[in-house]
Amino acid sequence: MASSSSDQDTSMQLVTSDTYQIKGRTMKLEEGELTVQVENLVDFISLAHHDCDLTNYLKYQDMNGYFNMLNGPSYENHARYFWVRAEIYDKYAARMEEHEKVLIDPSLGGKTN
Repeated sequence: MASSSSDQDTSMQLVTSDTYQIKGRTMKLEEGELTVQVENLVDFISLAHHDCDLTNYLKYQDMNGYFNMLNGPSYENHARYFWVRAEIYDKYAARMEEHEKVLIDPSLGGKTN
């Protein structure tokens, strides 16, 4: 079968920009020192036992797959890896830092980057 030059390239293209970056550690704890608590987020059997059966509502809204995913497997190693590298962005602290920088160098006032 002959192929024409107008066939589309179906190969996967790699993203070469800085879309993803691996963060450094933000905690002094090691991953093995963290305890990941695994639990069912929604216990439908217990809810039904206490006269609060939500299964028909979820089936009607086609949300069974969502809750099955939530109650599915937990990847403890990924959770540990994430938490020792997590950062907290505090808007108030960032505004205070920006204000201090502008006080030191007034030419920075009004800049967004």
